[in-house]
Amino acid sequence: MKKESLNDKLEKEKEKLHKLGEEAMKKGIPLRGDEAFMKQNFKVDELVYKIQKEKEKYRKNQNER
Repeated sequence: MKKESLNDKLEKEKEKLHKLGEEAMKKGIPLRGDEAFMKQNFKVDELVYKIQKEKEKYRKNQNER
């Protein structure tokens, strides 16, 4: 259940990131120079990290059985 909610949250945050990226591109702002984009990118990175940790934990538990 928790894994699904992390995946759902990741999808929502990725959508926000995409929209921010489009807005920055329309304004001619480099993505690295757009503070809102970079903050959102960090959020997405954190969620990806959490999901990877959950998968790693799950695999470890499976291997111990």
